[in-house]
Amino acid sequence: MTLPHEMEVSTEIAAKYRIQLDAMNSLHDAVVGMLSADPWTIQKKRGLSRHVLETMIGLLTKASKTFRAIQILCECGLHEDANALVRVLMETTVAIIFILQKKSRERTLIYHAHGSAANIKMLDDWKNTPGLKRKATKAMQKQANDALAVYMKWLPRGTKFKRHWSGMANFQDAVKAVHWERMYASLYRFTSSIIHASDFGGHFEVDPASDDLLWEIEPRVQGFQTTSIAARELLWHAANRIDQRLGLGYAAILAPHKPTRLDIQ
Repeated sequence: MTLPHEMEVSTEIAAKYRIQLDAMNSLHDAVVGMLSADPWTIQKKRGLSRHVLETMIGLLTKASKTFRAIQILCECGLHEDANALVRVLMETTVAIIFILQKKSRERTLIYHAHGSAANIKMLDDWKNTPGLKRKATKAMQKQANDALAVYMKWLPRGTKFKRHWSGMANFQDAVKAVHWERMYASLYRFTSSIIHASDFGGHFEVDPASDDLLWEIEPRVQGFQTTSIAARELLWHAANRIDQRLGLGYAAILAPHKPTRLDIQ
């Protein structure tokens, strides 16, 4: 069963925002083309390693899939859910920019060390949770601990990685390091209520005549533009930063897809 008026809303969005949808498709096609092309020719190798390169490919792959999911939700008028994924896309983009900002080899190791530490923490929780204990096999625990040991071997003694993948205290500090404070204060804060299920007030209106709550279960046309442009901006920055830092030669291909102020108007 679909939501009420789902097909009508999708049809209206397709007609009203055809230019924006085409822009999303074009950007996504450019980034997927960048990922699926022949092996990258890296012109700027200083400070990089194969591990850094593979991490960037993985993060841009993740960003591309998240972007596509956002577009599908936007086309259906499910903008709150799309915004939740925009926040995921923001974190992925910040990870790319942060790692490539400086000390890329060390920051890549910290990023993966954090992932291994998180896996160990998850397995420890499984061991202490009824019904999950047997899922945390000795082989899985050994694999996670061995992976962390490798990263720790290459990292300076005392490197912090357990709290956040950046090695800093939290995501906000990583955002400050790449000078995206405005993005954090706006997009990240706005989507927090959606992520944490505290956006109750965004799903009803009050009938002025009766004071009854009118539940908004149907998808909406309103909200498409802000969400779609935010997603485009994030994916573009992710791909562009990788292209710039590695010297891949995709600048001319990506440039036409950069969102502008005209897109917002």
